Amino acid sequence: MRRPVATRRTQTALAGLAAGLLLVAAGCSSSKSTPSGSSASSTGSTASSGASSSGAPVADAFGVKPNIQIPAGQPDGKLGVKVKIPGDGAKVTDGSVVVLNFTAKLWRDGSDLGSSYDQGQHPVTAVEGQGQILPGWEQGLKGQAAGSRVEVTVPPALGFGAKGSTDGKITITGTDTLVFDLDIVGVYPSPQADIATGPSVLNDPSLPTVGTAVGAADPKITIPAGKQPPAGAVYKPVIVGKGPQVKKGQTVVVQYEGMVWRTGQIFDSSFSKGKSLFATQIGVGSVVQGWDDGLIGQTVGSRVLLVVPPAHGYGPSGQPSAGIQGTDTMVFVVDILDAR
Repeated sequence: MRRPVATRRTQTALAGLAAGLLLVAAGCSSSKSTPSGSSASSTGSTASSGASSSGAPVADAFGVKPNIQIPAGQPDGKLGVKVKIPGDGAKVTDGSVVVLNFTAKLWRDGSDLGSSYDQGQHPVTAVEGQGQILPGWEQGLKGQAAGSRVEVTVPPALGFGAKGSTDGKITITGTDTLVFDLDIVGVYPSPQADIATGPSVLNDPSLPTVGTAVGAADPKITIPAGKQPPAGAVYKPVIVGKGPQVKKGQTVVVQYEGMVWRTGQIFDSSFSKGKSLFATQIGVGSVVQGWDDGLIGQTVGSRVLLVVPPAHGYGPSGQPSAGIQGTDTMVFVVDILDAR
């Protein structure tokens, strides 16, 4: 699964498992929800709040890593599908783009196979019906609604097959049944889905200008000639969406582009990579601080300008492979398609 340069790259055994689950490498994808006014499909219901009366996360709430309970006895070798939290959003059909979080366990001994909710990991994005995910996932997800948590019990024939899979400390044998909880963050008509266009509310000559055209092309970003970047972080909307505010811990689905202020060079962009959607949990350290700080509180459907100084980005080490020096300020434009 593709990671943007904005992501902190954490290598774990789960990364290998996720690579196996995505049988064909699919870029992170997504779109926006109906409340934001976008042309993309609705993402679904409001599930439980995710917190107990004490404020602690509840594992049986949508958007929070679940605690999977392995049933007693032996698996029956059949695909099992159980809707644990029903959603009311767009339904998964062949050709639709699905963004989901997963948590996995082995039936055999209850071993934890990891979760996209784990630190440094990201949701899975794939096109239904194109062999990009396990057959058991494709069959279990079809017809399910966005906003749902679906438990899918996957026998070997619909999982990793007779050869199984091994990555690091994780070994899945050819006879292993797997149990997944899948949180369907959103269902979208295509990886090119984006926010609705709107008027610009950004009017600050000291900041980059950002175009408001929404489509296949990259958003037009122009660094102000002769201007030095601000000393601190600046986070401002360009287009204001009509959806709900992004909250800490939610999974956001975005299109994005990143540029170095000093050079005006684009170093990463979902637009230039076939405009493939990207999804990540926000406010939990899975991306650079500028994203965590700058996207929380913005509304779904918005295009947001993030001016990120080194202290809120990659620090004094920078990212030399991307042409980012330790003193460089980064400029991001992020289209917030969804947040759940």
